[in-house]
Amino acid sequence: MDKEPVLYEISRKRVLRGSIPRELCFYSPLEVYKALTSSNGRVLEWLSFVSEKYTPPPDKTILLLYPCSAVKPYNLSRSYKALYSTLEKLPEETRRRIHLVTISEPFGLVPEEFYEQWNEWYDCPGLFEWWCKKHGIDYDVELVSKSIDILASYIARYLQRTKNNYIRRLAFVRTFTSSLKPSNSTHRRIVELASERSGVYVELHPPAEIVKRIVELRGGRAWDFYGVAHPLAQEYLGVLLRETVRFAENPR
Repeated sequence: MDKEPVLYEISRKRVLRGSIPRELCFYSPLEVYKALTSSNGRVLEWLSFVSEKYTPPPDKTILLLYPCSAVKPYNLSRSYKALYSTLEKLPEETRRRIHLVTISEPFGLVPEEFYEQWNEWYDCPGLFEWWCKKHGIDYDVELVSKSIDILASYIARYLQRTKNNYIRRLAFVRTFTSSLKPSNSTHRRIVELASERSGVYVELHPPAEIVKRIVELRGGRAWDFYGVAHPLAQEYLGVLLRETVRFAENPR
C-alpha cells in the first residue's frame, strides 16, 4: 500500500491557512537530508538567506528561539497561542525588545516577521523516530545526525554574524525528558551544536527544576504532551523574559 497519499493528507490538514506542496513534505530522514543537500531549492535558498543576508530588526535585542509546530502557520497552533498569551502579558517595551524566531526542520530559523508572509508551508516529521516507527518508515540514525549537523552549521553562521545584534539569546525547547534526563530532541541538539560551533552562547530553557515541578504536579504525560506550551513552563518563560530585559537595561 502506498503510504504517501495518506501522509500527505495528514500534512494538508495541519495547514490552517495557505497551502502545502508535496515537495515541502519530508517524511523520512532521507527526504530531509536530500532537501538539505541538493534537491530542494526553496529550502536551500531560505537557509542561505537567513544565515548570510537576513538582519534582525534593530530594536530586537533579545533572541528567543522557540520550537516549530506541526500546525501551520505556527501562530495558529496550540503551542504558539500559549506563547503569544505569555508575550501579551509583558510590558510593551519588554515585548518590543524580544525577537521571536522559530527553530525549524528543515528551514533552520524562521523569524516572526515571516509568519504572516508565507503562503506555502511545509511538514517535516522525518527526523522524529517515534513518527517514523508509527508509520513504518526507515529511521536512518546516520542521516538524522547529518541533517542536524547541517542545520546547526547554518544556524551557527547566523549566530556568529549577528553576535553584536543581541545582548542575550534564549532557546525555549524540550531541554529534559519527563524522567529528567537531558532531552535528545532535534531542537536541543541543533541549538547546542550551533552554539558550540559559533562560539556564541545560547541559554537552554526551561531548567530541570521546572520540568520536575510540572511532572510532580501534573504527571509525566503533561510534560510529554504539552512540553514548553505547558502553563507552568509559560509562567516561567514570562518571568525569565521580564528579568532578561530588566537586566539588559540595568546590568549593574
